[in-house]
Amino acid sequence: MSEADMIPPVPENPVSSGAHWTIYLPTMVVAVTWAIVYFWAEWREPPLLAIGGIALAVESVVVPLLLGHALLRARVLRAVMAGGELRVEQGFPFRRALRLDAGELALAQVRRSFAQRRFGGGALALIERNGKRHLIADLAEPEALAAAINETNRRRDAA
Repeated sequence: MSEADMIPPVPENPVSSGAHWTIYLPTMVVAVTWAIVYFWAEWREPPLLAIGGIALAVESVVVPLLLGHALLRARVLRAVMAGGELRVEQGFPFRRALRLDAGELALAQVRRSFAQRRFGGGALALIERNGKRHLIADLAEPEALAAAINETNRRRDAA
């Protein structure tokens, strides 16, 4: 046995990603839209009290619920690629954990909505070798995870 065989392999650096701030974008759109509706209804002559009341109800009930849901989703969302294994925790109110060996994955690619192309972030689309698909949405750095998964698979296929 040579000295090179006795040296343990260097572990690869873990690549991780959490939630991107665009997870809050739908909440912000709803809040701004209903604020505009409220002020529009108030500035009409005579004021449209029913529409203004509905807008206030949405702002005081729906927007905080959406914000709380996005905040709790953002706190749970984590994806880590280390040691040839992808570990993902996501979901609120029901947490889901996913563990996949990089060898089980045929392809990892990044998907982005219009807002994510503009502001960053995206979703990690995974296709297993058996055809099963996974989508991990609202990640801050999905391209780093996709590159790490695909590079790990390229190294395994070359060996």
